[in-house]
Amino acid sequence: GVMFVPTGLVLLWFGVFGGSAIHLELEAAGGVGTAGIMELVRGANYEAALFATIDRMSDIGWLVWAMSAIATLLLATWFVTSSDSGTLVITTFLSMGDAHPPRRFRIVWGLGVGVVAAVLLLADGLQALQTAAIAAALPVSIVLLFMIAGLLRSLARERSDLSA
Repeated sequence: GVMFVPTGLVLLWFGVFGGSAIHLELEAAGGVGTAGIMELVRGANYEAALFATIDRMSDIGWLVWAMSAIATLLLATWFVTSSDSGTLVITTFLSMGDAHPPRRFRIVWGLGVGVVAAVLLLADGLQALQTAAIAAALPVSIVLLFMIAGLLRSLARERSDLSA
């Protein structure tokens, strides 16, 4: 069940939405107009492409509402899971490798990361968030260089301990 249910749901999801998007684009290429879904995909705006595909299934009103609700729930679940994983990594580093860091660390870091992302998105949209991520990469890279040096020292020390 664990292998087949998710695989079946993914096949169903991609079959329905992928097939619908292809049908809409082919129908639009036949002279009706442009569906605009491929332009969204080419621009890497996948969420907008998903909701544009759902919106164009307006023949069945309740289906559009249900699919929009499911897509929103899945996107929210993905975001929360990704944020929780990132927060776990940060707090594990801060608690010196403890596999179960204090819950208050995770809450503080989760709220901090969420607030910073929300402020950047509200201030200047995605461009500000991308710029901040690039700007933060330099200090993180320097920290990573120190981590590499520490790892190499530790490996050298461990090798000398094993040979003794």
